[in-house]
Amino acid sequence: MNSFHIPVLSGKIIEYLYLKKPKTTVFDCTIGEGGISKEIIQHSNDINIIGIDTDSVILKLAMNNLHNFKQINYIHDNYSNIIKIAEDQKINEIHNIIFDFGLSNYHLQELNRGFSYNSNSKLDMRFDTQKNNLTAYEIINKYSKEKLIKILSTNADFPINNHSKRFVDHIIKNRPINTGENLMSVCKSFFKKIPYKNMIKIIARVFQAIRIEVNQEFENIKLGLKSSLEIIGINGRIFTLTYHSSEDRLVKNIFKEYQKSIHCNNKKFDLVNKKVIKPEYKEQQQNPSSRSAKLRIIERLT
Repeated sequence: MNSFHIPVLSGKIIEYLYLKKPKTTVFDCTIGEGGISKEIIQHSNDINIIGIDTDSVILKLAMNNLHNFKQINYIHDNYSNIIKIAEDQKINEIHNIIFDFGLSNYHLQELNRGFSYNSNSKLDMRFDTQKNNLTAYEIINKYSKEKLIKILSTNADFPINNHSKRFVDHIIKNRPINTGENLMSVCKSFFKKIPYKNMIKIIARVFQAIRIEVNQEFENIKLGLKSSLEIIGINGRIFTLTYHSSEDRLVKNIFKEYQKSIHCNNKKFDLVNKKVIKPEYKEQQQNPSSRSAKLRIIERLT
């Protein structure tokens, strides 16, 4: 298996890491193909990394890519369970927690789970095929009109209007929709009068909305972030990489809550950077998938 993933804003993440002597603990909550963990270890050997991924196939890929590094413990679990993971690993103090909420290139290019537009395998879109029974096929083919409208609105900022309702009617009319290719074709037939570039952006949001529903991504982000804010050590930092507005808004609002000392049990937090960090032009050119990325960092002060 080959690695396709180029870590996004890794230089900035390494620049702002809280390094604790003699040993820094880093939770890489979405280790993916191992890109950021590898760069962190190459930056500092005094690192203990807990690498978490909910996808067992991707986790094995990380283990293969990072087999020369002995500083990593690999955990097949969802980052929403970070408190239990920390307890099981007997971690006394956590110095850095990193979340990259982007979709791995490996999911798009290699796995036959219907993530991509040109996939001819059955719509699946599950990250965890062992524990999650809900598939994209069931959502597209069995959800009611009202539920489909809701996930498009909640997960991808579709306006609730007549146009969106007609689009959902169009999906229902064309059932069964079996593959990523089928779904792409159905979407194209509805949005055919829209300029191609705009149409592709809209269809990307349709796929996004379904994937988020399949994996309950927003609920996991909420639980994972709030749990992380509860267990991060003093001076510890939490890093989040988001790639679309709904995701970033969710992170931003949670960080605001904790800055205001809500639910904090006398802990105090502040943003490391008042403005969100975005990739510079050079990185965007080298790695086009980084263009929409936003990095937010919050630090526990007391």
